[in-house]
Amino acid sequence: MKFGIASALTIAVAIAKVNAACWANSLGYECCKTTTVVVQEDANGKWGIENNDWCGMNVNSWTGQDQGYPGCSGCTVVYVDAEGSWGSENNQWCGIKTSCSQQSQPTKQLPQAALTQQWAGQNQGYPGCGGCVVAYTDEQGQWGNENGVWCGIRKEKCSNQSTQPITPPVVVNPPVVVNPPAPTTTTTTPPPAPTPTEITLPPVSGGRTGKTTRYWDCCVASCAWSENTNADHPVNVCQKDGKTVYPKFDWTIGNVCDGGKQGYMCSNNQPWAVNEKLSYGFAAASLSGQGTQKDWCCSCQRLEFTSGPVKGKQMVVQVTNTGGDLGENHFDIQMPGGGLGIFDGCSPQWGNASSWGERYGGLKDASGCSNLPADLQKGCKWRFEWFQNADNPGVTFERVQCPKELTDITGCIPRDDANQKKLPW
Repeated sequence: MKFGIASALTIAVAIAKVNAACWANSLGYECCKTTTVVVQEDANGKWGIENNDWCGMNVNSWTGQDQGYPGCSGCTVVYVDAEGSWGSENNQWCGIKTSCSQQSQPTKQLPQAALTQQWAGQNQGYPGCGGCVVAYTDEQGQWGNENGVWCGIRKEKCSNQSTQPITPPVVVNPPVVVNPPAPTTTTTTPPPAPTPTEITLPPVSGGRTGKTTRYWDCCVASCAWSENTNADHPVNVCQKDGKTVYPKFDWTIGNVCDGGKQGYMCSNNQPWAVNEKLSYGFAAASLSGQGTQKDWCCSCQRLEFTSGPVKGKQMVVQVTNTGGDLGENHFDIQMPGGGLGIFDGCSPQWGNASSWGERYGGLKDASGCSNLPADLQKGCKWRFEWFQNADNPGVTFERVQCPKELTDITGCIPRDDANQKKLPW
């Protein structure tokens, strides 16, 4: 039902510098500089995300990188274990980089300056305490616990103050640092913050009036093209399995609904119920009063349904698509089995065109959901359960900050999102 980016895009060829130390440079991506979180792995290697873009990981470019230790700026080895070679800089453990393998040999012990501790655990990476209250004492010295974090009592500052040492914490050989045992103190646990399942949103007041329809066409969303959004990272696009996200989507992959291309809507772009009054999901939209398509692409809108069996219920949707067939203030909610509309990317993706129901309107009842791919059945049933098979209900809507649950799926966060109205959680 939606249009993709025109096939007549100008083709720009970029020549990337290849850094021999990072395999990702040869593919046009940067090396990961700080993150150690692997988001995706393919035949090329492991991928992370920094600055809202993909980066290639050289896993364990230094000893302990995958455990969160920093890499040393130098190559002086002071400790060797099964993990590799370690250094000590500014009294903190750091991993010797693989590039140093031919530059240094390990010494047998730490330099004397590093061995001289100003507080217990300093050489193991523990911070010095701000105060002088002792919770434990061992051969390393005296320990405190501040804001739930173990710290060493500073010798010079606290040497003249009376303390009562008790059972020692667990301290292991460097560079492995573990949390000492919790002190035996009695604390009052505050009541837990409300979770989304306990929240009922207040009514939308002062919002605009709109209408809704439904669709699921398996096509690449128009907000997946960087030209169509002001966000730093457009909406994710998946391979044919509906699960594997392309690290970098462009015209060479293309939209299945443009014919013969390999880009598809991701299967997780379907709605779900947070509680009996609130759902999250995604929609194509055409909006007035919120600028152009580039401004509302990836924006989040809070909808309060004003008609039909869902009257009074609310839904927070992220706009991932647009369409020339949409009217003003029109939300076309994505729900599997909701109707293919103008375009059909589902038949080339999944086959069995007849299982998707009528071209406009989709399936007639929940029994048809069992004929859809397994990954899409839950979102299909949502329509007949939480949504109560409502037929194009009216809405009152307003723009809000995007819930993390939505942006974690699409990868798209509007640049002005932090300036929008906050949801009450």
